[in-house]
Amino acid sequence: MRTNHNGFPTSQIKGRNVVGEEILKEIADHTISYSGIVSDMSIYEPHLECQVLSPTIKHFYENTPEYRLYASVKWHWWFKPLAMIYRFFSQRILQINLPLSRKLVEMTGDIFPIKEHIDGRPQPRAWVRKVNGEVCFVALYSWHKKGDRTYMNIGLPLPFSTMTGVLELNQVGKSLQLSSRKKRTSKADTGTYLSTKNKQFPLPIDEEFFVKQAGVGSLKAQHEMRIFFIPFLTIDYTIRHKDVMK
Repeated sequence: MRTNHNGFPTSQIKGRNVVGEEILKEIADHTISYSGIVSDMSIYEPHLECQVLSPTIKHFYENTPEYRLYASVKWHWWFKPLAMIYRFFSQRILQINLPLSRKLVEMTGDIFPIKEHIDGRPQPRAWVRKVNGEVCFVALYSWHKKGDRTYMNIGLPLPFSTMTGVLELNQVGKSLQLSSRKKRTSKADTGTYLSTKNKQFPLPIDEEFFVKQAGVGSLKAQHEMRIFFIPFLTIDYTIRHKDVMK
């Protein structure tokens, strides 16, 4: 693992002027395959009890392409003018390229293994998501361990830089909470960071996911993002196994 000054690994993959699927041409590893964004959720024990966790949540993370994903994107009113400006650029770089409308849309996508020696983290894989055939996310998933805690380590390539979200996973009954929020007195690795060629610094952004069972083979999830602790984006997801929808 290549570590930064914070002591944990970050993806060494940075985008160019356009990210999108183009980035996969150089970094995809065609010699292996992964069935989900996580190979085995048990790596997050003991903070996750896989015997108690909803089996559908576990199955979704380990077999992601078997599910259909529907999203409703809500930009909070105070941020919407900035979101409209950002949308102009995101449609060109094809990264974090989210709709402005709250209309329910399907996010399609697949998992692509990434060359470990290029990324610098263990077992990296890309989850590429699209809306109406247009790339909205290219997220590079991996993990790292510190003490008894295993963190989800997600890299988002940006033009000539990488944004990294480090999330801790906690169980709430049978549901799952993932959060990058760092407590003031905490020494946890959680947070959002931006890496350029020679520098890395934390961003005043945090995110939180809450995933729960919503029926047989069905999940509901909410993703909330905050800047300076103020919510600016909320995405509500409906996730269903393809066999359940037949």
